Amino acid sequence: MRPDRVAWCLALCIWPVPAALLAQGYQLNEVGSCAVARAQAVVGAPCKDPSSIYWNPAATVDLRGWSAYASLTAIAVGGDFTADTSGHVTKADVPASFPPALFVNYGSRGGRWAAGVGAYVPYGLSSQWPEDFSGRFEAQKASLFSLYVQPNFAYRFATHWSIGGGPVIGYAHVQLVRGLDLATEMTPVGVTFGQLGIPARTQFAQATLEGSATAFGFNVAIHGTIGDSWEIGARYLSKLDFKYNDATASFTQTPTGLTLSAANPFGVPANTPVDALLSPLFDPGATLSRQKASSALPNPAQFEIGVGYTGLVNTTLSADFTLSQFSVFQVLPITFHGPASAANERTLEDYNNSWSVRAGVEHAFAIGIKGRAGVNFVKSPAPDVTVTPELPDQNRMNYTVGAGVPLSPRYTLDIGYLRVQTSGRRGRVVQRTDESQTAAALNSGFYRLSANVFSLSVRANF
Repeated sequence: MRPDRVAWCLALCIWPVPAALLAQGYQLNEVGSCAVARAQAVVGAPCKDPSSIYWNPAATVDLRGWSAYASLTAIAVGGDFTADTSGHVTKADVPASFPPALFVNYGSRGGRWAAGVGAYVPYGLSSQWPEDFSGRFEAQKASLFSLYVQPNFAYRFATHWSIGGGPVIGYAHVQLVRGLDLATEMTPVGVTFGQLGIPARTQFAQATLEGSATAFGFNVAIHGTIGDSWEIGARYLSKLDFKYNDATASFTQTPTGLTLSAANPFGVPANTPVDALLSPLFDPGATLSRQKASSALPNPAQFEIGVGYTGLVNTTLSADFTLSQFSVFQVLPITFHGPASAANERTLEDYNNSWSVRAGVEHAFAIGIKGRAGVNFVKSPAPDVTVTPELPDQNRMNYTVGAGVPLSPRYTLDIGYLRVQTSGRRGRVVQRTDESQTAAALNSGFYRLSANVFSLSVRANF
């Protein structure tokens, strides 16, 4: 079999891999344990710690002197897929992720201005499925890590009002892995390998795309009080356009163990291993050799507004509304800068904007401990036709609880727990290659998704 005769069709099964970028680019809100415990309803009534550099940069003027806030969050995602035809349940194999955050702030003694810097992870997660999952040819593994670094300055321009913000420097790293199905590929004789007897879902290779990128944006906010009992705030975190211009696509051959019969159309002897015929595709310079690739992925803009009520004794009630501009994900362009260039395509996504409603409460007990709890609802941006193994995204109800525990006059320990609950959602395990393909035609099973989030933070005042 001549590798150049099948090069273009084998490459066609590579391009959809980066669809996982979109799903793993979904927004993370686990920035700071106080915010986690209050269900992220902290833009109008911010936590009194430097994580406000992210949540509401203007509120940092309320922090006096030097303060630092270090957080580590553990996210454990669980899920499965139940196939319609067989009823077989495949459990996801998602590794735990640990997004960090670090903030340092200095507030003037008179509360007129503040300056600081923060590093946080507003986008990223992981998905991973077993090697025998029927959807591994759509996605076997996907991971995205986005780190934002934000210098911040805030200024009190009126007695009860302040503004703040700063530039954002973003760094992102992606890794995407999927299997390649031999049965669906064309042969030089004009039929697919499946038509020649190769069983469906015969994996002959594993494709990996990996790359890093930087991007720039900004975060800006306003915060103020109305009367003695009300706080209000709003923030806007801009879109960051990540361009993966120097990504690497690599391919590893997977042994099939298959052999050809005597009357095979390739004109080779009986019992010739199929793997031997395919191996030239992985030689240097061949279609499935290591090569450069590029793509572009914007992290959506976020707009959030919130209010807080402090009229109850030692208690703060807060409510926020947030909008994330996921509608920027309509298509995802992929370009190979090598022998697989014939496979250059655009992945269809058709995402919508996402919104959420958040409510939280914080009560200060006489012993100095602050108890926190909250609930929020998140509307999924994924349309019915884009519920995939990369991220079977669903509407979510999040329930939170936590506490702030003073360790000394200078140090405070914050803990937070968040439980993600979903009702499940129908989805697909195959690729969508045309706008005319509908959810009814493609979806073939039911995804379930849940998560447990544990967050631990330490605040220090100097």
